[in-house]
Amino acid sequence: MVVPLISIILLAPLAAFTLFAVLGLAKRNFPRQDYLSTFAMLVALGCSLLLIQEVTSDPTPLTVEWLSLGSVNFSMGFYLDSVTVIMLIVVTLVSSLVHIFSIGYMHGDPRYPRFFAFLSLFSFSMLFLVVSDNLLGIYIGWELVGLCSYLLIGFWFEKDTAANACKKAFLTTRVGDVGMFIGMMMLFAKFGTLSLHDGTESGIFTLVEGLSGTGDMVWLSVAGILIFCGAVGKSAQVPLHTWLPDAMEGPTPVSALIHAATMVAAGVYLVARMFPILTPTSSLVIAYVGGITALVAATIAIVRFDIKRVLAYSTISQLGYMMLAIGAGSYVAGLFHLTTHAFFKALLFLGSGSVIHAFHAMHAHHDDAEHPEDTAHEHDDNSLVHEHGAEIPPDQDMRNMGGLRHKMPLTFITMLIATLSISGVPFVFSGFWSKDKILGGVLGRAMEWSSVHHYILFGMALLAAGITAFYMFRLIFMTFFGEPRNQEMHDMAHESPWVMVVPLIVLAALSFPVVNTIWFNKDNFKPPKQPHIHAPQHAYVSPDSKIGDANFGFSLFGVSTAQAAEEDAGPDTAHADDAHHIHHLAHNIAMVLSICVAGLGILLSWLFYHRRRFSAEGVATTFRPVYNLFWNKYYFDEFYDGVLVALTVWKSRLFAKFDLSFIDGIVNGVGKVTRDVLSAFIGFFDNRVVDGFVNRVAEVTWAAGGRIRKIQTGAIQTYLFVVLGGIVLIILIFRLF
Repeated sequence: MVVPLISIILLAPLAAFTLFAVLGLAKRNFPRQDYLSTFAMLVALGCSLLLIQEVTSDPTPLTVEWLSLGSVNFSMGFYLDSVTVIMLIVVTLVSSLVHIFSIGYMHGDPRYPRFFAFLSLFSFSMLFLVVSDNLLGIYIGWELVGLCSYLLIGFWFEKDTAANACKKAFLTTRVGDVGMFIGMMMLFAKFGTLSLHDGTESGIFTLVEGLSGTGDMVWLSVAGILIFCGAVGKSAQVPLHTWLPDAMEGPTPVSALIHAATMVAAGVYLVARMFPILTPTSSLVIAYVGGITALVAATIAIVRFDIKRVLAYSTISQLGYMMLAIGAGSYVAGLFHLTTHAFFKALLFLGSGSVIHAFHAMHAHHDDAEHPEDTAHEHDDNSLVHEHGAEIPPDQDMRNMGGLRHKMPLTFITMLIATLSISGVPFVFSGFWSKDKILGGVLGRAMEWSSVHHYILFGMALLAAGITAFYMFRLIFMTFFGEPRNQEMHDMAHESPWVMVVPLIVLAALSFPVVNTIWFNKDNFKPPKQPHIHAPQHAYVSPDSKIGDANFGFSLFGVSTAQAAEEDAGPDTAHADDAHHIHHLAHNIAMVLSICVAGLGILLSWLFYHRRRFSAEGVATTFRPVYNLFWNKYYFDEFYDGVLVALTVWKSRLFAKFDLSFIDGIVNGVGKVTRDVLSAFIGFFDNRVVDGFVNRVAEVTWAAGGRIRKIQTGAIQTYLFVVLGGIVLIILIFRLF
């Protein structure tokens, strides 16, 4: 059943897009593209759920030969393991809910059918990436995802901001993609294949085991870091993170899909999939990039007032969390957080879309509802912000909101559930368990190895967790609590239609761990046994481990860090017992600390933005340099514009000057020499030699003609005399000879 089910999963959204493309070429519009695309995604979701029963502990890739170039054969096929199934369910589920939500949100848009067609292509691209068993297939899906993000971020391309945002996303991610391609070619040059698994001994994951302890480890570290560069671009890690906040210029359902299940999830999936080739060096680089990203994005989110950009920086921070976990060896925890994050972040973005939709009546045209004229509202108590030229659409500015919990109770409750989950409120919400698994895994590694690096990483993750709770509850308090700050907009606000509310309710239910347990806690749903280049220094996932994890109360992916450490130890029972004790202790410590920092973040947010015991403006004024640093996003955009872009422009001008002065000078000089010297010589030769010869031949011909024409008298008797004389001459010749 694997091949038919995966084929349907891929072909359903692709067929929905293809039908639109064919009808579009025929100059017709399919009237219910929304129903077609939504139905296709629901079919893909159903098939993904059926695939759970097909997962085995030792999966075999389903591969066919695809392309031959000389002696090199490239295969293309599917690889089904627990990671694949998890990603398939996450992508199809979130995409289905986004499709349903978009029916209400995008209603009335002049390019309504095109929007759903692009969503279908986006989903197909991500699904193709997930099921591919080789780097070539992954790269094809990878680039298709980038193309679809360009199309959807710039969906309202008539706006300069949207057009610039999609170009920025496309070009920024290309930087990382170049590194990824070079890393792929390094692996291909070394192993002669791009297949990760092929059921034999020639897959990359099998061949890489032979490099352990050899001089090729440095080479492998470089290849791993280069492949990670692709994830840095797609998953918006520092320093290639600047495109993701600007991607909010696209429709809000697109933001939900990008941030929860497709583009940014592709980077985390790639690093997790390539986990077996990561060396200690490349893993440490990944972990530090993730930790820095988590902190940088979280601190920027504190000072943002655009509700969508707060969530955008939240996504960047959470993606950093996932990268940190994978780099620290807990790739199970990283994927676990990817799954829980997909649900509550999709809920947060769709909830923000519901809030924006509530102000739809304030604008005359739907295509301006989310992107009105870019002018900031002046508020006396926010003059500090406007000194920096903040320009936020009015219906996305949290300073225009407040008191919406009574006007939009369902949106408020569902967004509150998602906020509680992402903030790590203990025991009830899935986000707590996935964050706790990351923190416990990183601290466990630090304690087991006495690693200063991992203690630093744990501190970064813990601090980011506290900041996350602060800015997320800041969003809730500013949006739904207090008195309305813009009475006119508040009076116009209304709860969204059911076609938009139902997806919010479903995603809210998925933010509770008990629902995930019902879906995923299957006896046969086991993480695959993956060889690893530097085991036992990283978590090793045993195929004998089940999804349920009593030590954590809830786990989606399998073993706890304590179990992983015990399995790392192999037959050494004493070491296994010590590792188990260390990781169990680390988990308990991390749990207590995470609860404390989350509680502190929520408390501070409550005091600042609900009770108003402290003044955020006063703190910003007191710590003005720090505030300016956060508000200006650490000056990454200024650096890129002032250094990289300016350098590129200067270089292009230099090359233009070089072209005009040197290249054109050579070309013009050659032309002048050709015209003044060579052409003069050729003219002389043509006039004197060629024309002289031609003229002489003409003169000789003319002279001969002048003489010969004298015998042409025109007298008939003369011609008869000549003819008679000729006849006589012929007779004499025959008589004599």
